[in-house]
Amino acid sequence: MDPDQRATQRNTTQGSTGADRQPPPADEPEGVAWKGALAVALVVGGLVVWRACSTPGSGASDAPAPPSANPAASAPSDAADAAAAPQPPRCTPASAPPFVIGDAPPARGAEQGAGGGDADSADSVEDIAPFAVEVGRGTAFSGGFAVGAQREAEGGTVAMVATLSADGAQGKLVRLARSRGDMDPPVVTGAGGAILAAMLEPNAGGRAIKVARVEGDHVTWGAELAEGRDESLALDIAASGERAVIVWDDVTRDGKRSRIMLASADVGTLRSVTSARPVSQPNTDAEMPRVLGRPGGYWLAYIARAEEPARKAAAKKDDGDEDTAAAGETITHQWIEVVPLDEAGALTATPRAVTPKNGHVLAYDLTLGDDDGLILALRDDDTPSGSIGGRISAVLVRLGGASEPRVLVGGDREQDAPPEAALGLGAGVPALLPGARGPGGQDPAKPAGAAAWLAIANASGPTQLAALTARGELEGGLQAEPALGRGEPIAASAEALLVAHPAGKAMKLALLRCASTAPFNK
Repeated sequence: MDPDQRATQRNTTQGSTGADRQPPPADEPEGVAWKGALAVALVVGGLVVWRACSTPGSGASDAPAPPSANPAASAPSDAADAAAAPQPPRCTPASAPPFVIGDAPPARGAEQGAGGGDADSADSVEDIAPFAVEVGRGTAFSGGFAVGAQREAEGGTVAMVATLSADGAQGKLVRLARSRGDMDPPVVTGAGGAILAAMLEPNAGGRAIKVARVEGDHVTWGAELAEGRDESLALDIAASGERAVIVWDDVTRDGKRSRIMLASADVGTLRSVTSARPVSQPNTDAEMPRVLGRPGGYWLAYIARAEEPARKAAAKKDDGDEDTAAAGETITHQWIEVVPLDEAGALTATPRAVTPKNGHVLAYDLTLGDDDGLILALRDDDTPSGSIGGRISAVLVRLGGASEPRVLVGGDREQDAPPEAALGLGAGVPALLPGARGPGGQDPAKPAGAAAWLAIANASGPTQLAALTARGELEGGLQAEPALGRGEPIAASAEALLVAHPAGKAMKLALLRCASTAPFNK
């Protein structure tokens, strides 16, 4: 075809209607076809992405994942996924409406668990109000549960003991005395069908320790013990057999270090058996004692601290800069020392360190473990008080020695540690509570109970709960429980946990029944 014919054909095509248009010639450039294919691919790809984003659960694929080139690199991701996966609840409410100490605020209509609310809506930091009821550590006794408490009443603060029946159906308050000064709630321990309570009371010589025996509504007071003038309010009491032991910390006469003091009394009469005496080593700066009864005696634990480094006060004497004159919080090496006692409260061995002396123990708790040994759960952190971070470790102490600390949560963990060890701690501290020593009672159909329970309460989120074996190892996961919410477990028996939950100026007490593993749905 000559050039004139091509021009005539082109002009004819441009002037024709849509029905008369012909398909493009076969020799059209290839770029036009490529651009059309690209546009179609983009449209199809956009539809696929939109469908993937709008379909629930599309993140999980039925197709098997391709094998990773580095299996070790995928292990932390798998552990994190396992820890983050939602787990079925292990705890259920064991009591009807909670027993309330004080005046509870009006109900907000949300379904609430045993601790006073569920973890999502009913539990919030707004539940805590000024001048609210305070409770301390609880205990189990033959009549159920007991906890020391104090509340605003009678124109001041009144110390009392709250008791709850074993099924949580009946609760009552037993008044102890007016609490003068800014003191903690009484500490309590079970002694058969009675409850022993110890509280601090200011006097002309500093402070005194008052011990009472509570049976029903009847209160019997024993002899007072001189506590001293130190700033610490640490105090504990335990009973074993016919004796009770009271421990506290006090400064030496020269004021250079703190020491652990101990006295014993008769459980029935509360008459003094042995007078107060120091039981920590003379060259040890010791504080925060805890005592726990065991068959044939007690376990005594406390925090030992290295002497603070000498401050260069003389060098800074002429420094007039007010910004550098005040020193911050000193982070010192702190560890835990443990010693067994006999039934009279006498030492049967030399106190020994059961955690590294280069550690930074901030808080700890204890309960009985394997062969009536001692399980310690401790928070080790080299940051200032109230900071987030650190780790929770466990140690099993027997009469013949102690195991190495095992990291349970946070910090650097061992290779065989469970995935829960990678979870954050916030500013929470560990609480240990006794559990069952075997299967669920006489009924083999009941799920096995934990030998101990580890609880980590945190103001920034719900309380985390984990079951421990009799050796202090994690059994199952550390997780929040809907029935627990932000409640704090404060006592336990083989059958239930006693949970305290603030509600405005009041405090709610109720029971949870928990299994070490979630029950199977049948």
